[in-house]
Amino acid sequence: MAAVTELSFLLFALINNIHAEERITIRYEGGSYTFNPPKEANFCLISRFVGEEKLLLWNTSALWSENSTVPEDLKQRLSVGSVNNISSYMIQNLTHSDSSQNQEECWTEGKVTSEKDISLTVCKTEDEDKVIPVRLGGTVDLPCEGAADNLDIQWLMIDSRYQEEIWTKVFEDSTPSVMDNIKGVKTISALHLSNFMPTTFQQYICLVMNQQQCVSSHPVQVRLQEELMYHSVEETAVLQCNVTDFGDDQPPVWKKWNLKRSSDTDPGQQYLGQNNSLVFSSLTLNHSGVFYCSKTLVTVRAYWLVVCPKFAPPAVELFSEGDDVTLRCRNWEEGMWYLWFMKSNKTGGRIFNTYNIRSDLRRMNIFSLNGSLVISNVSLEDTGEYWCAVLDSDLQCVSTTKILLKYREPFGIHFTLYTVRNSLLSGLLVILCVVVVAVIQRSRRGEQRSAETES
Repeated sequence: MAAVTELSFLLFALINNIHAEERITIRYEGGSYTFNPPKEANFCLISRFVGEEKLLLWNTSALWSENSTVPEDLKQRLSVGSVNNISSYMIQNLTHSDSSQNQEECWTEGKVTSEKDISLTVCKTEDEDKVIPVRLGGTVDLPCEGAADNLDIQWLMIDSRYQEEIWTKVFEDSTPSVMDNIKGVKTISALHLSNFMPTTFQQYICLVMNQQQCVSSHPVQVRLQEELMYHSVEETAVLQCNVTDFGDDQPPVWKKWNLKRSSDTDPGQQYLGQNNSLVFSSLTLNHSGVFYCSKTLVTVRAYWLVVCPKFAPPAVELFSEGDDVTLRCRNWEEGMWYLWFMKSNKTGGRIFNTYNIRSDLRRMNIFSLNGSLVISNVSLEDTGEYWCAVLDSDLQCVSTTKILLKYREPFGIHFTLYTVRNSLLSGLLVILCVVVVAVIQRSRRGEQRSAETES
């Protein structure tokens, strides 16, 4: 035992000259945390920092001896396991008092071969994951739900270098952070992220703290938003993949995930792109699906390709500036999905999903109701082609509607037709009124004659 004590003091003397990498892990009250020393280690020392003082919790080579340093409360919750001849040490039934800075130091043949600084945070509650889609180069505010003015907020992001769930701080001392691959600014409780690139799509977590105690945690997953593309059968589709940031010469790998519920177990199909793009020269309805472009295991672009039957003859909808226009989607029924697309001269003929127009261009007040598209306060910028795609329960396109939204010229042919139509309607209304009055007068004369005859 004396040798073990001497070795412990030697370790504490050496540890000041060894840099250990801090690993942040989050657990929840009533849960557990496991220390997994390396297989080749002869023994490990587990220590805990209390302020500036470091206390030895236990030595794995003398865990249950009479002179063991394991605190009594911790000893009752400590269990030892083994998987593939590798020992592990689990602390069960975690409480707030287990939140601490810990250090794992392992020795092999008289030398320190492994050292970890582990920051263990035990939270009271865990919120459900919130998923937020972001476009490439886009900006997003990640909310910290449950935050209050009198509580501290801590933002962390997952560290993808480790297989286990290890977190790193986005901010130090509430200062703006510019990391290797992410720009973050904390505004009140939200995390403002800008210029998102493929390598920065991460999982974040917000910890709501009351002094040193974690009250609740709120995980947020930021994923690549699919770009919605519309095509008709027999057309050509080109899916672009920008991989200029990746230096190797390997072509990008495209993977398709079918949207049909009957294909949930289908692992999908893989394609090799040419010149960083995937080209379909003659589309069919079966080409519909979600395509991911990946390079060196990083998803670079994602597309949701919607392929629909060919258009029927288009309908024409006329408007004057300031009108409210309702565009109706044919063949839509309850239980089906629908998507609206727009192509206008303002966008150079490019097709936009109308919901993205609202969020990106911020010039149209668009909302959907019962399969219809309602555009309030229409302006000249809203002229163009509007397409409605009706999707079944498997998100496969079954029908499509094309509507031309055209401006009613005050003195053009449409205005003339409109004026003539109104004039005809007004004339017919006058004639109808005259006929009704004549019928009423004739009926009254007949009644008077009948009364005179009876008398």
